[in-house]
Amino acid sequence: MNQNVDGRIGLELLEKFREKNNPDRLFSYSIPHPSEPSLFCPCSGPFLKAQWYYLKATFLQIILQLPYNSLSIWALRSMGARIGEHVYISAGVMIDPLFTDLLTIEDHVLLGSGVKITLHEFEQDRFIAGRVIIRSFAVVGGFSMIGPGVEIGERASVAGGAVIFHNVPAGKIAIGNPARILSGGK
Repeated sequence: MNQNVDGRIGLELLEKFREKNNPDRLFSYSIPHPSEPSLFCPCSGPFLKAQWYYLKATFLQIILQLPYNSLSIWALRSMGARIGEHVYISAGVMIDPLFTDLLTIEDHVLLGSGVKITLHEFEQDRFIAGRVIIRSFAVVGGFSMIGPGVEIGERASVAGGAVIFHNVPAGKIAIGNPARILSGGK
C-alpha cells in the first residue's frame, strides 16, 4: 500500500481514537522509521497548518512557564484538555501541545514544577498517542515525566523525578526511573 494512503488511514483511525466517547486509552499505528515524513507530524502537513500548530504550541509553552495558574488552566481548557476544579499547575510544566484533548486532570490535583506530560511519541516503527488521566487528589512531583496512555489513580503520588509509563494505582506512590510502585500508600 502507498505510504500516503496508509498514512491517511492511520489519521482516520487516530481521529476515531480522539473522540471523547472512545474508551481506549492508547492508539498505536505502524509507520516507517520516524526520520521519514509521516502524516502524524504537523511538520509534514500543509505549510499553513504546520505554522498554526507551531504558533499554538509556542503559545501554550510560554503560558505554562508563567506562575499564573488560572491562565495555564484557561489555555489548556481552550485547547481541549479536561481540567477539574481546584487544580494547581506549577510554573514550568510542559504538556504535549499536539493532542491536548487527550489530557484529563480531575479535581484537587497538583502538578509540581517541571512536570512533563507526553501525549504522543514515535518509536522505531510505531506512532503512539494516549490519553493521560490524572485522578482526583493526585500529586505529581516536580520534574517527573508521564508517558502516553497512563492513568494516575485517585490520591496517588508520583515522586519528584519519577518516569511513569505504567498506571499508578489509587492511593499508591510511584518513585524512580523507571518508576516502581511502593508497597505502602493507602
